[in-house]
Amino acid sequence: MQSIKFIFFVLALAISGSTYAQDKIYKRNGDVVSAKIKSVGIKTITYVRFDNQSGPEYTIIKNEVDKIVYQNGSEDVFESIRPTRPSRHHHMDSSDAPDGKMIYKQNLLCFAPVQLTENGLGLGLSYERSLDKKGIVAFYLPVAITFNLNNGTYYDPNTGTYQNGKSDAMFYAMPGVKVYPTGSGGIVKYAIGPSVVIGDGTRSSSNYYPYGIGGYVYQTQTHTVLGMIVNNSLNINPTPHIYLGIELGFGFTYLNRIGGINQGTEGLVQGSFKIGYRF
Repeated sequence: MQSIKFIFFVLALAISGSTYAQDKIYKRNGDVVSAKIKSVGIKTITYVRFDNQSGPEYTIIKNEVDKIVYQNGSEDVFESIRPTRPSRHHHMDSSDAPDGKMIYKQNLLCFAPVQLTENGLGLGLSYERSLDKKGIVAFYLPVAITFNLNNGTYYDPNTGTYQNGKSDAMFYAMPGVKVYPTGSGGIVKYAIGPSVVIGDGTRSSSNYYPYGIGGYVYQTQTHTVLGMIVNNSLNINPTPHIYLGIELGFGFTYLNRIGGINQGTEGLVQGSFKIGYRF
C-alpha cells in the first residue's frame, strides 16, 4: 500500500514539474501558447512549441503579445505600441497630432514690413491669440507707424524758396477681433473683424493768416484720430509655425482733431503684408 502511494506521489511530482517547466505566451487576442522561449528581440519573440521542442521555431510579433510567464514564475509584460502615421504634407514634429494633422498654436506674432494707412507708408507689428479651441474668434492687436512721404511743397518766406513738406509721422494702435468663419487651423484661411483705431501724430500744412502776419504760414500741428475700421485678411500657414498674411481694412473717424480742433468725419484705411510666427 505504501509503495502505491509513493508511485502516485512520484507521478504527481513529474506532472507538476512538467507543467511548471513550460513558458506561457499570453496573446492579446486571448490565446495562450505553451512554449519554450528561445529569444525576445526588439520587435519579435522566437519560440518552439513545448510539446515539440525539437520541432521548428516560430516567430511572433511582440506587439501581439500581452505577456510571457516563464517556467520559473517570472513575467515579461509588454505595452501595446501604436504606430505613428506621418503627415502626407510634412515631417512629424512637436506641432503634429498623432493622426498626422497639423496643430496650430494659439499665439501669433507678426512683423509688417509694408504697412499702409491714410497717412502714408510705414511699418507695423501685431499680436493675435485664439480665444477658442477651433480658432474661430481671436483677439487682435496691431500697432503701426506711418509717414506722409508725399506731403507736397510749401513756400518759405524767410528764404524765398519752396521746401519739401514734412513727413508727418502717425502712430496707430488698432485693438479688435478677427473672426475665422471656418476656424484658423488650415493652410489658407479668410478672416474678417472690426477694430478700434487710435492714432496720434502730427499734420503739417500751409495756413493763410490775413491778420497781422499776412500770407500763408507753414505749420505742424498735433493730429489725433479715433475711429472704427473693418479688416479683411487672407491668412496663409505653410507650416505649423510660419505665417504669411495680407490685410486690407476700411472705416471712418469719430474724432479727427488737428491742433485741438475737430475736423469732422474722414475716411480711414489700413493695409499690410505680414510675416509671422505661431507659438
